[in-house]
Amino acid sequence: MERRRVDHTYLTSFAYADATRLGARIAIYGYQQPKIDLVAEVRDALGVAQGMRALDVGTGDGRYAHTISEDGGSAIALDLSLGMLKGVGGTWTRVVADAETLPFASASIDRIVAAHMLYHLAHPQRALAQFARVLTPDGVFIATSNTEAHLHEMRQLWDELLNDRGLNTQDPNLALLNLELPVDRLLADARATFHHVESRLLTSSLCCDNTAALVAYAASTTAAMTTSELGYDLLTPFGDKVRALIQCDGAFNVTTQVILVRCTDPHSQEG
Repeated sequence: MERRRVDHTYLTSFAYADATRLGARIAIYGYQQPKIDLVAEVRDALGVAQGMRALDVGTGDGRYAHTISEDGGSAIALDLSLGMLKGVGGTWTRVVADAETLPFASASIDRIVAAHMLYHLAHPQRALAQFARVLTPDGVFIATSNTEAHLHEMRQLWDELLNDRGLNTQDPNLALLNLELPVDRLLADARATFHHVESRLLTSSLCCDNTAALVAYAASTTAAMTTSELGYDLLTPFGDKVRALIQCDGAFNVTTQVILVRCTDPHSQEG
């Protein structure tokens, strides 16, 4: 089975050719209550100090590279997609590269952040090994990812539509959310690579009364594109279901849950 969400060509030519689809997904968090400032959470856990060399892997819109630079670090924004990097502002270094084969010397990076990107890798454990290799002995690596509880209510509506049309809800290309890297596997891979691994769950909810925003989120996903290619329009009935819930309850309440993982003391520094 083709795994679009980890395919380099698909990611760079469609999903992340530019920041448009990413922007539609980020927009729904304007409805989050209470608001979780994930950039601030990562910033605090990362602990960048003046003069540190810090790498933002899968930089996306550059928000983490920006906060690294604000804290006095020398930020390197790395992404597989040249289109994404072209849209990133700021004066920091930009590098087009694969996280599984980092073009940096061993023990040359003080801080690494990989925010919501490890699930786009075919072999995330290889990337973790690369992070351990390039980190300094006292370096810090931060990863964030969605948990299996994230956007559960939206995903349930989408799965109902898949079921109604006889489509496979277990097909990762049809799933509304990228869950290519389950949390238990992420943590196991991290513990196999670093001596010290800490994690925290950041849980909140969306209280959204804007059907269009949630439909735009769905439309930005691999699931919407794949179902459309199969000849199914799921966005219209998805919008109808969301609208009905908003009309009934005043808003659609959706769980959000992100895991933040902090890793130090790489195994690769032994000996």
